[in-house]
Amino acid sequence: MSTQRRSPGEVRDAIMQVFKSSGPKKVLSLPEIRQGVGLILDEAVPPSSVRSYLQLAEKHGVLERVARGQYRLRGGRSS
Repeated sequence: MSTQRRSPGEVRDAIMQVFKSSGPKKVLSLPEIRQGVGLILDEAVPPSSVRSYLQLAEKHGVLERVARGQYRLRGGRSS
């Protein structure tokens, strides 16, 4: 794993790309999200970075937590 810091929003954008490419109502697990982000960024991303954004996105109504470690876009929103 690289020690270089990422640009602000880079992980967020990759997470949203994973959800958008999977379909608006598809439920994704945390490992699926991390794997997708890693493929997009061509590098493993710390689980804490992904969890942090998922919590923020849930709080702001972008994502919905449907079960422990299971998320989907809320209402099919694209951003």
